[in-house]
Amino acid sequence: MISVDHIYNLDRRITNEGAAFDSVAGSNAVPMQLWVPSERVGVHLIDVPTAPERKWPELIPWLLEDRLLQPVADMHFVIAGHSHNGQLQIWAVSHDDMREWQRVADNAGVAVQSLVPDYLALPWEEGRIHIAWRDGYCLVRNSVDQGFAAHADIAWTMIDNLLAAAEISPRLSIAVPDLTLVPEHLRQLADINDASIDWAFADNPVAANLLSGQYRASTRSLPTSQWLPAAGLGALALVLMFSYLQLSSSFLQTQVQSLEKQLVRDYSRLFPGARQGTAGVREAVEAHLNTGFLQQRALTNGSIATLTALDKLMSACDCDLIGLVAEQDNLELTIGNGERLKTRALNIPDYQVAITQQSMDDKDPTKAVLVLMISPDQVGRL
Repeated sequence: MISVDHIYNLDRRITNEGAAFDSVAGSNAVPMQLWVPSERVGVHLIDVPTAPERKWPELIPWLLEDRLLQPVADMHFVIAGHSHNGQLQIWAVSHDDMREWQRVADNAGVAVQSLVPDYLALPWEEGRIHIAWRDGYCLVRNSVDQGFAAHADIAWTMIDNLLAAAEISPRLSIAVPDLTLVPEHLRQLADINDASIDWAFADNPVAANLLSGQYRASTRSLPTSQWLPAAGLGALALVLMFSYLQLSSSFLQTQVQSLEKQLVRDYSRLFPGARQGTAGVREAVEAHLNTGFLQQRALTNGSIATLTALDKLMSACDCDLIGLVAEQDNLELTIGNGERLKTRALNIPDYQVAITQQSMDDKDPTKAVLVLMISPDQVGRL
């Protein structure tokens, strides 16, 4: 993670080794985002030029020529974005300041990734002006993208002008080490505390950066000591992920083989006969099920269903089956020794039963048989 600090705090990092950022020593430079003093940066608002955007960098210096105290050739310009009213916000800083800040960073062994005016380190809240103290300067942030830094005697007057120009008077939040630094008339309007700015944890806007054009941050500023461990961790993560995938694949393959073996064993227990391979088990089971459904359908239709219905009626009747004629759903039984049937209630649910007695021998009437006509009860089945 790239650290953040103020350019004025880099004097604690300065070494005696000279410039730390070159082709050899620069590889050990620490990448850092730096806050720079806002009083050295001019903030200007201009109308959006009608020329194509690619020509704006050439036009902007001349559009601001009348507002600057220095020649435009001595200034570095950055398009910081659009303001809330649609205008372009331009930062202007001298080339001397840019070179001085880079020199301080190089001497401190820092590879600069961004330079941002330090008024943006203050928090922003709609309807509130935030004011902080830095070594005799007041940092002021009065909108999401606008602010300034000035000596205290000038800053309080500028804050009064902001309050007077506002349609709705904003609230003030002031952080100063001594309450007496705040004018009396502002103390009554403000929330005052003695907090100081923590530059390392202030939110550094990524989009805002003075390093552009000839001062663009070089990719060489990324130190080897930073990206080599990251690359090593990335490679280790890839190796671990590949190993995990291999182990997971092997485990799943073992489970599949175990399930296939269990499937073949279960099939052999349910359907004795020729053994089936794993690929043919599904087709064989479907064939057995189809056969079973056909048998079940045959048992519940036609003469077979009629015979099944006779099961309870004919049990223990000591009868002799002499003849059986099946015709579709109708059944005709010729029974000898059927005296016991005469004593029973010949009722079969959903069937009609008709019984007649016929003589087997005209000379011997005792040789008689019973004829049962059994047919489905059509009325009961409607």
